[in-house]
Amino acid sequence: MTESRGRTVQRLMACIALPSPTPPGEVGAVADWIEEWAISFGARVERQEVEPDKDNVLATMDFGPGPTLVFNSHMDVNNPAGQVWQHPPFEPFLTEDRLYGLGACDAKGSLVAMLCAMERLAERREGLGGKLTLTAVMGEEAGGIGSFHLVRQGIQADGAVVGEPTGLQVAVAHKGTYMRKIAFRGRAVHSGSAHLGINAIHHAALFCVECEALNRRLAEAPHPLLGPATAAVTMISGGTRQNTIPGRAELIVDRRLLPGETHAKADEELAAILSELKRRVPELDVEPVEVIVATIPSQTQEGAAILPAALAAADEVLGGERHPAGFSAGCDMSKLAELAGIPTIIVGPGSLTEAHAPDEFVDLDQLDKAVCIYERIARKFLTGKEGTS
Repeated sequence: MTESRGRTVQRLMACIALPSPTPPGEVGAVADWIEEWAISFGARVERQEVEPDKDNVLATMDFGPGPTLVFNSHMDVNNPAGQVWQHPPFEPFLTEDRLYGLGACDAKGSLVAMLCAMERLAERREGLGGKLTLTAVMGEEAGGIGSFHLVRQGIQADGAVVGEPTGLQVAVAHKGTYMRKIAFRGRAVHSGSAHLGINAIHHAALFCVECEALNRRLAEAPHPLLGPATAAVTMISGGTRQNTIPGRAELIVDRRLLPGETHAKADEELAAILSELKRRVPELDVEPVEVIVATIPSQTQEGAAILPAALAAADEVLGGERHPAGFSAGCDMSKLAELAGIPTIIVGPGSLTEAHAPDEFVDLDQLDKAVCIYERIARKFLTGKEGTS
């Protein structure tokens, strides 16, 4: 392992060892750690308190007149409750070619690689002009709370790079997230007199069948980069005893939106399913639908200056010709691109297959190359030419 790679790995191991799961979403220890590191290589650091012990950290390097570039990644990680890990999730485990630990790829790997790239920029500033700000945000796993706060505070830039596990592909589009809790009310009775009750689990099951039918219809119109929109029931619960007809059942439906789709469209789909079920099963009773997560899809157009800079950087580091890709999960690109109007791409080490899964890991070669890609993006973008922000 080279000295440079070794330093990056050690930094990521230190970051993984600072627990920051959402929920509950406290990121104070990670924020303090980032602040100390960023100050050490000359960055100006600002803390934005979004919620108690849940700050955003903004680390800025000013190279003089020129455009503004934002690096964005998140400090919080998925909550591992209910998962079985071979090694404790907050105790990083290193092999010859992988680093295991919660957040290794989603997204502390990207976050640490961005900071390492900034450290390299600080060491060799010649040829740079403009401003680079790392926005290390809280609450991404809760729907992007920290990046929403950035938008409300008026963030502006000429381009942005979001660090998420893309396998180092340069992604220009991602899906939005529409998650709803739906609860069905029935009538609980002794199962020996089932005919006197109303089985809420049965009604939830009917909804599951209709959700899968919607998913099949959505599959007929795929996006060129993202594939089809999807709809799936991801959680379900109900009943109180094995010998009682369940009087209540609830589920979570996860509808992923393509660029151009809206939450209003998904609302109409959901209302149509529930209306049809009510027509077929008059005793079906649904509580008011609860919003769990709502994020919007996003796509950056080919004319954005950040795109050729990112593709060229990836070409040089990885070899061959890179082409724009899609990112099938939701992320904070939508807040920066759609709400703040900042042309944005997504690139980072690791795979979505490993994110939110037990024994999450990042490939060490990808981690090392991510540092190089982020550094080269900044050097190509921060040329000293006047920006628009």
